[in-house]
Amino acid sequence: MSKTTIRLEPNRIDRAKDGRKRAFVVVLSGDRMGEMFPLREAAKTTIGRGLQTDVRINDEGISRTHALVEEDNGVYYLSDAGSTNGTFANGVRVERQPLSEGDKIQIGASSVLKFTFHDELDEDFQRNLYESALRDRLTGVFNRGYFNNRLESDVAFALRHGKPLSLVLFDVDNFKLINDTYGHPAGDEVLRVLADRVEGTTRSEDIFARYGGEEFVLICRDVDALRASRAAYRILDTIAGKPFDLDGRQLTVTVSLGVADLGMLVRPVAEELVEAADAALYVAKRNGRNRVEVFDPESEPTRLV
Repeated sequence: MSKTTIRLEPNRIDRAKDGRKRAFVVVLSGDRMGEMFPLREAAKTTIGRGLQTDVRINDEGISRTHALVEEDNGVYYLSDAGSTNGTFANGVRVERQPLSEGDKIQIGASSVLKFTFHDELDEDFQRNLYESALRDRLTGVFNRGYFNNRLESDVAFALRHGKPLSLVLFDVDNFKLINDTYGHPAGDEVLRVLADRVEGTTRSEDIFARYGGEEFVLICRDVDALRASRAAYRILDTIAGKPFDLDGRQLTVTVSLGVADLGMLVRPVAEELVEAADAALYVAKRNGRNRVEVFDPESEPTRLV
């Protein structure tokens, strides 16, 4: 794409008429999808993967300080900050241009941000809307779509910076029996309580999601297999250590967990990391359930799965 500057009619904020209007960028795709970031007034808002940027996004091809947005007399301007791969607005590479409502900003390999204005009511509504799109309706934890998106970004970040990354995949033992014996509403309650318990054991920087059915997954950032297995054992103890109360009936629930380390893979990609964790989970099931297994490409059990 050629480098040029496109001229659009900028949106101005008349603060005298509506002092509540604020400018935001919303991440439509890529790392941190669904999050909203307010833009500074009469100051620069920096976008990039550096630790000091205001809008920090981990994505292939994003420079440490990639782009910036600054406000001048009610108009917000997008500028490239000397990035390696360029900043694009509505598909056109730009150096500096005014932004209008709905403009799409693309940086890196897959990150797209939307420029928009919201008042306080709009802001609350939009936050809830985007948040609901990322969450599993039953348990309230992140859904599989969000997990897939974040895992791709986290794998790329780990490889680029030489950081460890691990995955814990687990499911509820004999969940079909729970549904058949107590009914699907009871099964749903088990999943809700389980998700709430597990969230209480995870670090804020990790990503906990429902992978599907009775399966859940935890992305452990900056963590190798040893530390991830400790997290897995905490989950194991949290679930099995206290019975689940189902309308006065006490039910013991257990889970089986598989752990995989990106550094152990021949092909360190997101898909292979999930498959490795799934292989370890299969071994945990085969070895008696209610246990943790770590993927080891040199061991006979996981290598033959």
